[in-house]
Amino acid sequence: MSVTSVRQSRCRECVERIPWIAPECVKDAANLTIAADKWGFGTTLWEICYDGEVPLKDKKLTEKQRFYEAECPLATPDCRELADLMTHCMTYDPRKRPFFRAIVRDIDLIVTQNPSIKPVPSPEVDPTMFEKRFLKKIRELGEGHFGKVELCRYDPRGDRTGELVAVKSLKPENREEPCSNLRSEINILKELYHENIVKYKGICQEEGGQAIKLIMEYLPSGSLKEYLPHNKTSQKTLYSYAIQICQGMEYLGSRNYIHRDLAARNVLVENADRVKIGDFGLTKSIKDNEGYYTVKGEQDSPVFWYAPECLIHCKFYLASDVWSFGVTMYELITFCNSAYNPMPMFLKMIGPSQGQMTMTRLVNILEEGQRLPRPDMCPEPVYALMRKCWEKSPEKRITFKSLIDQFTLLHATASST
Repeated sequence: MSVTSVRQSRCRECVERIPWIAPECVKDAANLTIAADKWGFGTTLWEICYDGEVPLKDKKLTEKQRFYEAECPLATPDCRELADLMTHCMTYDPRKRPFFRAIVRDIDLIVTQNPSIKPVPSPEVDPTMFEKRFLKKIRELGEGHFGKVELCRYDPRGDRTGELVAVKSLKPENREEPCSNLRSEINILKELYHENIVKYKGICQEEGGQAIKLIMEYLPSGSLKEYLPHNKTSQKTLYSYAIQICQGMEYLGSRNYIHRDLAARNVLVENADRVKIGDFGLTKSIKDNEGYYTVKGEQDSPVFWYAPECLIHCKFYLASDVWSFGVTMYELITFCNSAYNPMPMFLKMIGPSQGQMTMTRLVNILEEGQRLPRPDMCPEPVYALMRKCWEKSPEKRITFKSLIDQFTLLHATASST
């Protein structure tokens, strides 16, 4: 198992243990102190009070992590003294948690003064529900045919210290039919938990509960398409990005999801060392007994990133995402230079055309075996991997697992300059 996989596994294990594990231990698993045990005792006390009920039992991993990020408290019992004790044990500042001697003293006092305690919980705080009135728009981040993404500050205190978030919503004129697509994207993103997939934070219900907004983490460097032209990184870094994209895609496939829109424009940059796959608007679940998803009446498709089976039969396999990764890698290795953009490159190959004729000619050249040509700056081994992504038959294409192995080897021998 790679170092990255081990780190992801440990992170996942920590988040799964929320709320028994203290917040500081989620950030750093080695941060095991007596203060962390005090937090754990607070959770155990909660379980005892509620007859062994499991706190946050229905929450997804993304929601559990959000619970800690927003520094939310567990629901507390109606008994004020017991509620205060739990709150003190589970304060987010480890330095403010009481000594165990003081905890024992408080429990003795509570039992003495309240011999027949029957805890009644207060309403549980849901940190994934964002209030519209506290979302302050800063600027637009992107816009598509149906929706838009805005940078907002969620500022319930009104002092401009709230967190920055990316907010995806439908345009007013498109809020009827595509609304189910946005809800589907929300349900998918909520299920996913991986360090190379953009993080779900929550939703915002609008007027009457009909319209809805998706709240995600904000990654200030934007997409690779925006980042790479102005940040000429080393080939070693490009290989690292390729590994991370493949790791995120392999995880997605393991959950039986097909992304269907993998491209540099949909890979976001957290920092110079980490990228995350975003935009799951076209993502679909595949049935285990079929292994593919069939499109019916789709209006907009990133056709120049699509495999032949997608264009001809409207069928999408896990291997179809591998084809799209090959095109995405083509973008990365050319630093998303507009001169090498896949769309104009393919249009040069098929000649002047428009409308359905473009699709027909694109299918024809792919069926004939024509592929994007190797750019001058692209090493032969990398182009060879792209060609393995572009095998005509889905069954013959390289897998994301093999791509991870191959790019790991290239990364190990590449120069950092």
